[in-house]
Amino acid sequence: MNRHDPFHKNEPMSLIESPPSEVTDEDIDRLDFLLKDIDSDIALSMAYVRRVHQVSFKDLKSKFIGINVDTLQKYMQPSYQGHRPLHVVAAFSWMMMVPMTAFYYGLRLREYYRGMEDASVEALIRTGKIPLCQFNAVLTIITQLYSDKDKKEFDVFRSELEGIKEYQGINYDNLLPPERLDLEVFGEDYYRSLAIKLKKFRTAFSISTETMCRVLGISQYQYQILENENKPVAFSVAVGFRGKLGFKLNSHVSFTSEMTSFPQFHYLRVAQHVRDTLIVEAMRRLNSKQKKHVSQILFSLSKLYI
Repeated sequence: MNRHDPFHKNEPMSLIESPPSEVTDEDIDRLDFLLKDIDSDIALSMAYVRRVHQVSFKDLKSKFIGINVDTLQKYMQPSYQGHRPLHVVAAFSWMMMVPMTAFYYGLRLREYYRGMEDASVEALIRTGKIPLCQFNAVLTIITQLYSDKDKKEFDVFRSELEGIKEYQGINYDNLLPPERLDLEVFGEDYYRSLAIKLKKFRTAFSISTETMCRVLGISQYQYQILENENKPVAFSVAVGFRGKLGFKLNSHVSFTSEMTSFPQFHYLRVAQHVRDTLIVEAMRRLNSKQKKHVSQILFSLSKLYI
């Protein structure tokens, strides 16, 4: 299997920026094909996560400042033709404590989680709100079911992943979203960080603005706006998706590292990357019967925190 396959996670991913892959015309064609239904896919994923968390639109409205409930409902309807703003999807993922990457997969959400049954996927989505101590306890339960060989392999995998320098000192339990999130302030902080990191990324790897535009699917004028840290402007969630897949990046976590109003959002992204990778790898080593029972444990435990 290609190590850059965007729909599978067979190995731990480094958060350290690595040189992006050269982008070919075939890569652009593939991006265009994958993204032809991106907005409806994102809508379906957001709606699915909302249902799993059993959150009403009324409850959602109370969590955000700067957006009305009708707009949120539209964003979760596949028939709505408008774009889903990148910062709104990011903010929604924070409120749901679900890795934003999961939204990118739309109808491939189950494939993203290695084809697990519905109960497993729902349980995994719910793990985001489980405190670190309880999450570690679940991993202990899972590894007790392993053979000696699997346990040793997973311990090495976990040690390497949790050893990533960006993960050191992060307290997951302190990264919950605020009771109410001002989307305007969040958006400005989000796009400012994105602008700074995009410019550094482009400069560090000597990427032309023309290539950046082709990969991100925007015009030269739009790219100039995107890279302007002093005048943040909302962009479609497709920009983030195209950047990650187009350059075959292992992670896009670093692009939120310049957030100053909500630095905890960036730390959460790092922690989610580690947690999501761990639980998927841990579940992968179980047989179907074991997965079912562990999923029930996760599902029941998560109800205490939702």
